[in-house]
Amino acid sequence: MNAFLRRASRAALAVALLALNSCGYSSKPLYNSAYRTIAVPIFANKTFRREWEFRLTEALDKAIESRTTYKVVSQDKADTVLSGEIVNITEDVLSDRYGTVLPRESQLTVAVNFIWKDRGGRVLVERNNFNRSATEIPQIGERVVDAEQLAVERLASAIVDQLQNGDW
Repeated sequence: MNAFLRRASRAALAVALLALNSCGYSSKPLYNSAYRTIAVPIFANKTFRREWEFRLTEALDKAIESRTTYKVVSQDKADTVLSGEIVNITEDVLSDRYGTVLPRESQLTVAVNFIWKDRGGRVLVERNNFNRSATEIPQIGERVVDAEQLAVERLASAIVDQLQNGDW
């Protein structure tokens, strides 16, 4: 009986180790340790919405500093440069208030093209029409500005996620 239990526990341990290895867990760092600094010049804005480029650049700076090992520095001192442009900002009505044509719920989507390069000009990450959205429900006190800021912060966070260690 003891031999049976030992074999069963070994089999269970083997299955557990196999499951851990196949789940994507790793001891590798999330961000490439070959780079220590990153510059984020103000994104270009190809839309007619003013000031969005400053809001996105500020959100990116904060997200990079708080979530990565990289330090945001000026472009002349940086190991890498993250640059891009806001290409589209849309606001779609998801539902109307009952009996009116006023929006009850709307969705704001911000789309960007961005590229992350190292000092030598090698492209580390490039994405086109990369976007994130936020929903606004004005009747419960949300403002358009709140949805705009949420969309910008979600986009900045998603861009920082793209900087994680890949197959460079």
